[in-house]
Amino acid sequence: TSTMTAAFNGGFKLTDHVGGYYYLGRTVAPLRAGLGTFTVDRTGRLQVGAWGRDLHLDANVVVVRQNLPLAIDAGRDMTTAHDPANRWGRVLGSNPHVNRSALGELSDGGLVFGVGHEVTAHQMALALAAIGVQNAMMLDMNPLWPTAFLYRHDGSSVTGHKVAPWIRRDPSIYLTRFKKDFLVVSPRTS
Repeated sequence: TSTMTAAFNGGFKLTDHVGGYYYLGRTVAPLRAGLGTFTVDRTGRLQVGAWGRDLHLDANVVVVRQNLPLAIDAGRDMTTAHDPANRWGRVLGSNPHVNRSALGELSDGGLVFGVGHEVTAHQMALALAAIGVQNAMMLDMNPLWPTAFLYRHDGSSVTGHKVAPWIRRDPSIYLTRFKKDFLVVSPRTS
């Protein structure tokens, strides 16, 4: 936590069986071809794409996380306004308007984390496509799980701030072990 400047949620629980997970040389859940995936390599570079087509396991990859098919694939929105409520993750009840999060990659390799309050997958994908996201994958969803925090360091203390007031969890959840995966953003050291 000494260099953490931001953190946000990962994907669905692995028990939901919607994607695989690889971490530091160990396959925690089997990786599936074609799913929306992000990888992190030894230099800290994160990429988003389709597993087996855009992204592959090699000696430089340290993390692979999958979650559903790509919502934006090569700049094309793969969602529709008529998708069934559970097409992009199991919603609580039948209302497709839920809190959602997504991770996207721009054509220059820049990354975008999106978090939305009571939106459909299609609304989330349209917002990401509007800013030029080329590949995007949905991450976690529903009331409690989409989170995004910024952290400020003052000496030995760390203070977290929610990026949106409707986020239900406290920023301190990522300062220690948490029951679900999450991503940490830290400044790059040469």
